[in-house]
Amino acid sequence: MKYLKQIVLGAMAAVMVLSSCEDITDINENPNGVGLNEGDPNFLVTNVMVSLLRNTTEDGYSQYLGAWMQHTQKQGWGDHKYEWDGSGDTDWPDFYDNLRTLQLAEDLATEQSNNFLIGVVKVLQAYNYGLLVDYYGDVPFSQSLNPIEYPTPVYDSSEDIYKGIIEMFQEAAAIFGTNPPAGVGVTSDIFFNGDVERWEKFANAMTLRYYMRLSEKDPSFAQSGVEATLSKPMFESVDEELSIPFLGNNDDDSWPNFFQEGNSSGFTRIRPCATLVDLLKEWNDPRQDIWFAPVAIPIQVQPSDEIPNNVRDTILSGIRYINQDSLANNNYFIYDPDTWFDIAADGNNVLIDTSSVYVGLPVSVLNADPVAYNLNPNTDREVSSVHTSELNVQFRERSGDYLKSRMFSYSELSFLKAEAAQRGWGSGDAGALYEEGIRASFEAWGIDDQYDDYIAQPEIAYDGTLEQIMWQKWIASFTAASEAYLDWRRTGLPDLAPGPWAVSSVIPVRFVYDDSDKNSNGANWLDAVGRLETTGFTESNPSNDSGDSQWSKPWILQGVTEPW
Repeated sequence: MKYLKQIVLGAMAAVMVLSSCEDITDINENPNGVGLNEGDPNFLVTNVMVSLLRNTTEDGYSQYLGAWMQHTQKQGWGDHKYEWDGSGDTDWPDFYDNLRTLQLAEDLATEQSNNFLIGVVKVLQAYNYGLLVDYYGDVPFSQSLNPIEYPTPVYDSSEDIYKGIIEMFQEAAAIFGTNPPAGVGVTSDIFFNGDVERWEKFANAMTLRYYMRLSEKDPSFAQSGVEATLSKPMFESVDEELSIPFLGNNDDDSWPNFFQEGNSSGFTRIRPCATLVDLLKEWNDPRQDIWFAPVAIPIQVQPSDEIPNNVRDTILSGIRYINQDSLANNNYFIYDPDTWFDIAADGNNVLIDTSSVYVGLPVSVLNADPVAYNLNPNTDREVSSVHTSELNVQFRERSGDYLKSRMFSYSELSFLKAEAAQRGWGSGDAGALYEEGIRASFEAWGIDDQYDDYIAQPEIAYDGTLEQIMWQKWIASFTAASEAYLDWRRTGLPDLAPGPWAVSSVIPVRFVYDDSDKNSNGANWLDAVGRLETTGFTESNPSNDSGDSQWSKPWILQGVTEPW
């Protein structure tokens, strides 16, 4: 399989990348080594692909974006509270490392007249810049890769960057569609194995994604771009989408958060969020059975005469029974999706979820470590909670049939087209495209035989609203929440809110800038921060005195009403 080559190629690329980050004139020549101008650009490109795959899955499954979008929550170490203030991990250095590597790859591919690889590089460059402007706002773009001439690069305007990366995707699509040498770079292309047509379709799909990104900020520009792009070739099935399986050979190429820490803690801390669990239960969604694990010990509340010896709290035959008469005296309340928020806001109250199969962890539910939620008898972070569901057992493995980095799915493409049609952009059938998005998600997770029963439910049948499209797209983005986050940020859909003990009453709308550039490029950083729109949420929860806060609005949100 093509993916078996990933580790060898990645290791070779890593060595070259380390060299590419230095000033070439300062490197002593090794008579037995290979000069940078003699290297194979294919290996450099592979390294960037691996980096993007890893970052996309970690961010969208087990890290901040998975939590902000309420697909998952962590039962320990404070990650449930939206507390990221920029002092923790950031992808900023990874993205710019990728871009420096791609610059070298482009120079080498140009010397070799390798049009195919030039097109690939353009797509990957645009992808990295796209994530930077999405997450941070204004960032170094036009001067970012020329440290000799621009040692302190300006932060370009978000508008220029968005339009610039759209042009890069379009240029790449034109290269793939006109004069690409077939087969060049196949050995290193872990995305599409040298398939030029799929690369063209991917570049066009990314163009559609970024035109739609501007749907609220610049609707006329977005509409004209969307309508022009809809006529171009894009993915036509799940088989063509960009979803890459993990190898499972070592920690770096394995599904994130299985047993990398030497024990079960890395896996068991990640819990399905109650927001997702409750909705899938309400809609009889079969994806819950392959995403979640049944709760180890369910809780039942029973009248005292139905519990042996009238005890208040006991475990019998794998079920924990709570005496109904003890609820009031202990401030116990039965969990309800519609009322839990107000109950949990009173720190003296205790929620009990009596679901018999799946129990999710509500977002920011406690003013304490959430491992204690639902009367967990052992609050040691290293011990699994027996009264909330773990994720399905497949997610504790290193690799598996459905453990993939879902960078651009056919389901997402279908929902993008459905949204465009719902807005009246183009001639597509919004209902048919909405259904295709759901069908594609079911197929991608191996349960397409259950699609007909699901779509036949009255609450699932398309009702003509954008809200319904976005709820289903949000569900389908499970394990790939980065795109769900950016959808929510531009549309306010689905309607999500932090829990009662979050540090703010609204979800963050950006990442704060990385300290590395703040310290070395302070004047330009401060200029970019000055272009952010501070908010009342910024003032009550500042990351620092500058306004560089996760609640400051970047250009794309200024003057629009969403998400808040």
